[in-house]
Amino acid sequence: MKTFLLSLLALALCLHTAHSLKCYSCTVEKNSDCKDYQECSPSEKYCQTGIYEYDSNIAIIKTCTDTCFPFSSQAGSARASVSCCQTDLCDHSRGRSAASVRISNLALVISVGFVGSLLGAGF
Repeated sequence: MKTFLLSLLALALCLHTAHSLKCYSCTVEKNSDCKDYQECSPSEKYCQTGIYEYDSNIAIIKTCTDTCFPFSSQAGSARASVSCCQTDLCDHSRGRSAASVRISNLALVISVGFVGSLLGAGF
């Protein structure tokens, strides 16, 4: 029984980490208009959000990328910023997806704790 539970735990850990990053993918004027997302390639480890403003014009660009360098700059009425994150759909403006990632991680921790308690009890 211990071997089965350990195998089940190993499988759960592998399944949890063996997926591609998901990022929002769009070019919009308002963050709330960005609803599409994509599965990143294995080499793309970051979700990148670029916000570019000039006078009253704004462009928000979200995508997957293999490297990301956050920055913020302003020159006159022009502003530009880039932010980076590394969890599924972390680049959403309201953080809804970040909460779902936290819940997913919590479920994994609870599962690992349950299996650990079963192993400790001699099952």
